[in-house]
Amino acid sequence: MKPIFEQTSAAFKLFILLGLLLFGALLGMLTGLVLSALFYGLPVDQIFLDPGTLEGLQIARVMQISGQLGLFVFPPLFYSLLVNKFPLTSLGFNKAHQPEILIFGVLTMFIGLPLIHFLGELNQQMHLPEFMAGLEQWMIDKEEQAALLSEQFLEVTTVSGLLFNLFMIAIIPAIGEELLFRGAMQPLLIRLFKNVHLGIFIASLLFSLMHLQFYGLLPRVALGLFMGYYFYYSKSLWVPILMHFVNNGTAVIVYYLNHNGHIQIEMERFGAVESHWLVVLSLMLVSAGIVYAARKATIEVEN
Repeated sequence: MKPIFEQTSAAFKLFILLGLLLFGALLGMLTGLVLSALFYGLPVDQIFLDPGTLEGLQIARVMQISGQLGLFVFPPLFYSLLVNKFPLTSLGFNKAHQPEILIFGVLTMFIGLPLIHFLGELNQQMHLPEFMAGLEQWMIDKEEQAALLSEQFLEVTTVSGLLFNLFMIAIIPAIGEELLFRGAMQPLLIRLFKNVHLGIFIASLLFSLMHLQFYGLLPRVALGLFMGYYFYYSKSLWVPILMHFVNNGTAVIVYYLNHNGHIQIEMERFGAVESHWLVVLSLMLVSAGIVYAARKATIEVEN
């Protein structure tokens, strides 16, 4: 059966995707509310308990997973069914033909840490004009709320808790967010703007903005660029999925080890350096890896 919207423009396809995102977000939220009400026997208007309590934290986890599935997994999959004859292939579920690019992509997530931390520190110094004080306070509040909830999720003491966090914080976001921003949105934006670099940048910016953590905007844009370029040159969504999983999974594991006294370094300082020369070296090595991926992709096309 021919997809309904296969022959439509990139702009119209983007409109379809955005509509599915809105629907998916509502569906995910409603599903989480229903599941929480069924599992915990609470009226819907009492679902949002304090996540500092055990029951409240469990409900927050249900809402987190259902929200991620509704917002990041459902929309790109359904979108691809509507616009592509081969939906999974079009999203990038292809074998990575250059294993070394997969390795370089994973290494980039570690090599790029000094650069990411530097951008994060730069981002923290951001201040809006006085007339935007209300907006700035809202941004600070959102940042603090997200940080508090993340800490409550991460503060586990058992291996089973660690594995659950890897599933919730590393596996689902790695698959879902890469499906949406790299598999579905990035190719659309490249076609819409007729510019590879602009398309990858805008997809990375939207990826960062979607988290609603504005004091982490710059480092997330950089991470989006890393994954975006590796996806573009590898033509395989498995590459950015693995990169994303390694990034989030490392944070989860480092937090667990530090929280339980196994290591001294805190998650927030993992990979941070004091020397600006090391930040420059980090940027150079990351750039070299992306250039290498581009050259490999060019050679493969020529052959």
